[in-house]
Amino acid sequence: MKKVWAFVILGLSAAGVALADLQEGFTLLKKMANASRQLNYSGTFVYQHGTKSETSRIVHYVNSAGGEFEKLEVLDGPAREVVRNNDQVTCYLPATKTVVIEQRNARQLPVLLPERMTDIAENYTARKAETDRVAGYDCQVIVLEPKDNMRYGRSFCAELNSGLPLRSRTINEKNETVESFAFTQLAIGGSFNRDRVKSKYAAKSQNWRVDRSALSASESTTDTGWVFNNQPAGFKKLTEMKRYIAGRAGAVSHIVFSDGLAAVSVFIEPRPQGRSVQTLTHQGAVNIYTRPHADHMVTVLGEAPAATIMQIANSLELRSSTAAR
Repeated sequence: MKKVWAFVILGLSAAGVALADLQEGFTLLKKMANASRQLNYSGTFVYQHGTKSETSRIVHYVNSAGGEFEKLEVLDGPAREVVRNNDQVTCYLPATKTVVIEQRNARQLPVLLPERMTDIAENYTARKAETDRVAGYDCQVIVLEPKDNMRYGRSFCAELNSGLPLRSRTINEKNETVESFAFTQLAIGGSFNRDRVKSKYAAKSQNWRVDRSALSASESTTDTGWVFNNQPAGFKKLTEMKRYIAGRAGAVSHIVFSDGLAAVSVFIEPRPQGRSVQTLTHQGAVNIYTRPHADHMVTVLGEAPAATIMQIANSLELRSSTAAR
C-alpha cells in the first residue's frame, strides 16, 4: 500500500511541476511581449525565411511620455530604411527615389506577441525549456506547441533579465524551421536619442516621389456579406471591413482571423478579366492561396500551414448562397 501511495505522490508531484512549467511559460511570454514595446535597445539581426536571409539594423526608443520611435535599416540588397513614430511609418526607397507613408500600429522587430494570452492558451501550450546564449546574452527558451496541426509551433529565446526576445523560430508540421529571427549584436538600455531614429535620407529625399496611397485608402467596418461554413477550429474573426483603395475597381472586402497568435487575412475583390486559376505560394512562414469564386477573386494569406489557409478560402460563401441552399 505504501508503494501505491508513493507512486500517487510522485505522479501528483510530476503533474504539479508540469503545470508550473506551463504557467511560467505564459508568464515569460507576457514579459517578452511587454519588453519589446517598453525597452530601449539597438542592434543587428538576421531574418531568414526559406532559403533567403536579410540582415537589418534596428534602433528602438520609448520616451518619457510613452511614445515609440524606431528606425530599421536593411543592410542587404537594395537599400531600404523604415522609420516609425508611434503609428506613422515612413519607408525610404533610394533605388526608386520613393518615400512611402503609411499609418499602422506595427513594430518592425519580427517578434509580435499580443499582450492578452487567453486566446493563445486555448490553442497552444507554452513551456519553459533550456537556457541558451544569443548575441552575448543569456536567454531562456520558451516553446509554444500547437494543440493541433492547423497552426505552426514557435520557439523564443528571451533575455534573462529584461525578457527582450533575442531569437524566434517558426516551426511547421514537419518540425522544420520555416522562418527565424536572431540578433547577432545587441545593446539593451540607453537614453533616448532622437538623432538615432532619424532617416539618413530625410534631407536628400525632398524631391523624391511621395506615395500616400495607403493613407488615402478608406475603410469602413461592416458586414461584407461573406460567411465561412468550415473555418479551422480556434480561429476567430477579429475584423471585417470594406476597403476603398485608390486605383481599384470597387470595394475590397477584408476579413481577419486569428487564433491569438497567428493572423490570417482574407481579401475578396471583383475578379479581373482572364484570371481564373487558383494558385498556392509561400514566402517563409506565410502561405498565400488565391482562387476564383463566381465573379470574385479570393486571396487568403497568413502565417499558418497551407491546409489551414486553403480550408478558410474553400469555406467562403456569400450569405445569400448559404440561405438559398
